[in-house]
Amino acid sequence: MRTITATVCHRTPSSTTVATAVMETTKNNNVQLLAAMVNTNGQEDGDFRFLVDGTHVKYVTVAPAILPKDHCTFGPTILAGLPPFPEGDWNTGHVDFDIASGEPAFVRTEKATLQGVQTLWHPTRIDHLELRKLDCPRQNILIASHPRFDRPVLAKFTEFPELTPYLEAETAAYQWVEGTDIAPRFLGHLTEEGRVIGFVLEYIENARAAGPGDLAACQSVLKKLHALGIKHGNINNRNFLVRDHDGTVILLDFEMAKKDASVDELEAEYQRLAESLQDPSL
Repeated sequence: MRTITATVCHRTPSSTTVATAVMETTKNNNVQLLAAMVNTNGQEDGDFRFLVDGTHVKYVTVAPAILPKDHCTFGPTILAGLPPFPEGDWNTGHVDFDIASGEPAFVRTEKATLQGVQTLWHPTRIDHLELRKLDCPRQNILIASHPRFDRPVLAKFTEFPELTPYLEAETAAYQWVEGTDIAPRFLGHLTEEGRVIGFVLEYIENARAAGPGDLAACQSVLKKLHALGIKHGNINNRNFLVRDHDGTVILLDFEMAKKDASVDELEAEYQRLAESLQDPSL
């Protein structure tokens, strides 16, 4: 199984890695690595998301052995190991060893119709290039600023088109709870070259994950959700956010939410809450 690995938030490169990257500063210097999905055993294709010329996103699969597996998520090393990006209007490509030369080459590029989120209910569209990153809690989550808003926002998105279904249910769930104060305010759909890849939420500052002492407040917000017939599906303590100023709680991460859940399902989830707040590993 391939794992999605953060590419800009960690990993200290070795001196050899840095030297290699510096030697290749003239190649692909208009390309930025945005995300990587790799298996470090080096036996499967790696998937990469790049931004070219600060404008166009391109998705590239790279055959095994093209890139050094020990540094396959460090941007400069990846770009140094890849052939020059072809010009033209393409958004997906594949890099493999060229049969004639034996060197890495883009053996295929095409303009594909990429999968996007289909659950579109909010009138606002926000282009991902308009966001200015402030922090990167996870590879698919950014805390960012945007000229439309007077305070930071949180953006959640799919790094690769095939992962889009994971955000369909969550996008719908935010519509189900719109206006209830159960969850952060949904501010708009996030787009990439026209297709919807995620959403933008109100960022809750000065808040913390819930603990056992917050049981009553967590029960209160979960009851409000259940009153709508919605099962959250993932009630770990990190998905209950406690505001420091008043102790109220809001729910996060509705990827596993289910509408029209049975009374038995809702009751079972409610009964698990105390245990979930005791166990931070859930």
